[in-house]
Amino acid sequence: MSTIIDNKREVARRLADAHRIFEPSIVRIVRIETPSEEDEAEPVKLLEVNPDTTELGEIMPVVFGAAEGVPFPSVVVEVTPGEFEKLQSRAIELPPGWSLGETLYPLFGEAPDASS
Repeated sequence: MSTIIDNKREVARRLADAHRIFEPSIVRIVRIETPSEEDEAEPVKLLEVNPDTTELGEIMPVVFGAAEGVPFPSVVVEVTPGEFEKLQSRAIELPPGWSLGETLYPLFGEAPDASS
């Protein structure tokens, strides 16, 4: 496995942890992946399931540039639990070439925080 892929995985985990601190209502965070993950210019992409967000009925990626501690550009897609179910059933879709990858939160066997 390439170093870029490993670095992106670590950056994705750090971003997920930070986002959960600032948005404690997030119930799930999943990486979004593309076939070009080994390209340094390809952003780290996170799908965040947040019951406190507004349901749009479509995918609206928000793009961020690289920053201190985040050496890759990043993209966040925030959806409601209902929109996440629609994504899983393909009633709504991610942009072409994007697919759901590793679940970063909750970890396997871990329930979301009861405090959220």
